[in-house]
Amino acid sequence: MNDLELEITSKAYNDLEIILDYIAKDNKTAATKLVRLLHKTFKTLCKHPYLGKSREDFTYLDVKFYIVKKNYLVIYRIIDNKTLRILRVLTTYQDICSIL
Repeated sequence: MNDLELEITSKAYNDLEIILDYIAKDNKTAATKLVRLLHKTFKTLCKHPYLGKSREDFTYLDVKFYIVKKNYLVIYRIIDNKTLRILRVLTTYQDICSIL
């Protein structure tokens, strides 16, 4: 399988902005490292889109979840085996079920 094309939704961009702004208040270096790690994760998921797991305990939607650094969930969907769409990037401290 060729690498999937990456698409990041506006909600996911907003999630990233909120998370990174929160971290940067205390530690700009940590925020920079996290953004790099998340973008690296997105690229990895484009190469290996089935690394994520379905979570019926969270939602019955056709989405996959991938955990980053124990505290962050990348929620994505594979579209027509061509595109990896990042839907949300949430923290494990959030009420995932109510957000989805």
